[in-house]
Amino acid sequence: MSTDPLSMWLAGGLTLDSNGQPVNPLKWWIQQGRVGNTHGGLLQMALDVLSCAATTVDVERSFNFGRDYISFRRHCLSSSSLTRGMAVAFYSRNGKIPSGVLRKWKVDKRNKEKREGQGRGALVEIEIL
Repeated sequence: MSTDPLSMWLAGGLTLDSNGQPVNPLKWWIQQGRVGNTHGGLLQMALDVLSCAATTVDVERSFNFGRDYISFRRHCLSSSSLTRGMAVAFYSRNGKIPSGVLRKWKVDKRNKEKREGQGRGALVEIEIL
């Protein structure tokens, strides 16, 4: 019998649940990681393989979303602005950001900038004795 982790794991047979049905492999590997069993390094490889998208639809949708986000007038955005903006837009579009949160943030930011900018450019009168 081989001693490499993959051969040992494959020789172990199929993992079944209490009803005799095969377990969800992704959930099983996540559970193994939680208890600290890495199976000689197979854990990370299994999670990488099992969590890959089955199709490229999500990837294509992301690229289309990016194209919609960047208009001809916004093509000079920095990479960090683009990344942050797309993340916020994606989370907002998918209902992960409650309604009104972005508007409140924007209003609060504008008010803070106004408060901080009030002292700039103002004339200060100094009395010299």
